[in-house]
Amino acid sequence: MGQELLGVKQQEVLSSVHNAIRILKAFSMEERELGISELSSRLGLAKSTVFRLMKTLNEAHLVEKNIESQKYQLGIAAFELGFMVYHSMELRRVAVPLLDKLMNSVRKVVRLGVYDQGGVVYLYKGSPEVRSVTKSKIGNRVSVYCTAVGKILLAFQSKQEIDRVLAGELTAYTPHTITQPEVIKTRLTQIRKTGVAVTHEELRLGICSVAVPVYNDLGKVIAAISVTGNKSHFYPAQIQYYVKEMNIYSRLITEQLGLNP
Repeated sequence: MGQELLGVKQQEVLSSVHNAIRILKAFSMEERELGISELSSRLGLAKSTVFRLMKTLNEAHLVEKNIESQKYQLGIAAFELGFMVYHSMELRRVAVPLLDKLMNSVRKVVRLGVYDQGGVVYLYKGSPEVRSVTKSKIGNRVSVYCTAVGKILLAFQSKQEIDRVLAGELTAYTPHTITQPEVIKTRLTQIRKTGVAVTHEELRLGICSVAVPVYNDLGKVIAAISVTGNKSHFYPAQIQYYVKEMNIYSRLITEQLGLNP
């Protein structure tokens, strides 16, 4: 009986989520404002259901009510979500041809990642070989504290966000993974000063990585580029070479984004 009740509740939640999505998608450039009655008729939902869902969406700032017309329009939170999606797509569009050149120059795996609530999402991965020694897919979400891209992105978050992330579980993927929050914070301070993050076998044995930030035209870190490969190719002089090359392409990405506001 308990399992059946739980199943019913889960179905109700899924149905509410589905209907909330339908409501949000009902707005368009031609119809920026819609009322409860219009949405009820168009979507085939009871007015009470639409009213309840709109109240929830309004509390999340996904919709806002126009006091004069008594109708609803998409809210600031919806704009922020759309902007983030557009920004990521634009960043990837600009970066891919440049990072392909970087990958061909350094002959190592090259990645582009962005920060996402304590994790890294990769928007690009280029490998000079069909079978790469590293494992990651575009769109995959990985830890920030044990990857070079992640450390760059975490270093430029607020103190509150850094504390929140490091208060969570920090898995030791290898004997070289740093899991002590205070040690990581010290490293992040150094990364903010140098603009470079290096990891030695923290995620996979035998694999090292180095990363630099990508800025927007306002000087804010919006992404990070990394070069990854076998530890035998990560001696100091080689790391300096990777950093020099990555910084060149990081600046080019920033310049291109500035030309495409």
